Amino acid sequence: MQEKKKIIVLPERFSIEGASTAMDEIKGLARDHPIEIDLKNTRFIDSSGIAFINYLKGNYPNAVFENVKPEIEKIFSMFPSHASLEKRRKEKRSGFTERIKLTHVAHSMEHGLENLDVKLSTFRGNFKNFFVLLADEIYYTCQYFFRRRGIYPGEVWHQLFFMAYKSYPIVSMISFLVGVTVSLTAAEQLRNFGADIYLADLVGFGMIRELVPLMTGIILAGKIGASITAEIASMNVLEETDALKTMGVIPEKFLMVPRLLAITLAIPLLVAIADAVGILGGVLVGKFFSEIPVATFFDEMLKAVGLNDFLIGQMKTLVFGWIVVVSSGYKGFSVERSPAGVGVATTECVVLSISLIIVSDCIFALILY
Repeated sequence: MQEKKKIIVLPERFSIEGASTAMDEIKGLARDHPIEIDLKNTRFIDSSGIAFINYLKGNYPNAVFENVKPEIEKIFSMFPSHASLEKRRKEKRSGFTERIKLTHVAHSMEHGLENLDVKLSTFRGNFKNFFVLLADEIYYTCQYFFRRRGIYPGEVWHQLFFMAYKSYPIVSMISFLVGVTVSLTAAEQLRNFGADIYLADLVGFGMIRELVPLMTGIILAGKIGASITAEIASMNVLEETDALKTMGVIPEKFLMVPRLLAITLAIPLLVAIADAVGILGGVLVGKFFSEIPVATFFDEMLKAVGLNDFLIGQMKTLVFGWIVVVSSGYKGFSVERSPAGVGVATTECVVLSISLIIVSDCIFALILY
């Protein structure tokens, strides 16, 4: 059964006494009880009356107000209800939160741009210093041929022994395994087309022009590059390079030129050995897997590979060797002067050398093909 509506007629002056009386009338009523507030007689209303009206609006959803005069409506608008105040607070908090989020995003973007600017500046400085060192080493090396001073005489042979004699076993083994792996993979595919004989062309061309130079450069980066960086970085940390400067010796010339000369002399020997061993792996696969006679293999290979291919492989490997040595010197001379800095410089040298070798190989491919 529908509850009977409670009707309350407000007095002409609705102040604290009237609000107290009206409050007594609604006591005990349920929240959903229908209430009608009649303001037909009301001419004046103070803050207590406004508080009572707002209390009704906030706690009795079925309360209705009748005969509200314009001047009373204007007073209502001057004193917002609790619900409207809460709504405004929520909107204000929401707007404040959004502003905080926007400010955080703006600060994050600004911080990201600052980091990007720092990284670009660092990269630009490193790029410049690397090529300055490269230019200096080319100058010092050329100068050494005309003025044999500033270099320890036996250092070139010592470095040649380390770079060539100490490196050819690992270079030979890797080249042989790469030759066998490439030959097995190619032979299986060529057999499907009845073109087993072209295994000789693929092995000869691929090993001499591409795989041997690339693998030799990467091996030199891991073996020679790391050693040179660790040696020069340790000298820099122990201030031995400063001692050389005090004696009037240029460290970049005294330490780097013998190594550049040694790598220049070692590369032709290493590449020749690696080419021979890598092709030997292909010959063995052709002999025992594809049943290609050794003489036939070499006859076919020499039709596809010429002296210019061998020289191109030598030139590429020489460039890779210089990249390794210059990268090692750059990281060694720019090391942070602490024991941990030596390890960091050695790691960065290997990464830098291999990265530059691959980039250079791509440039060679664009130029040659």
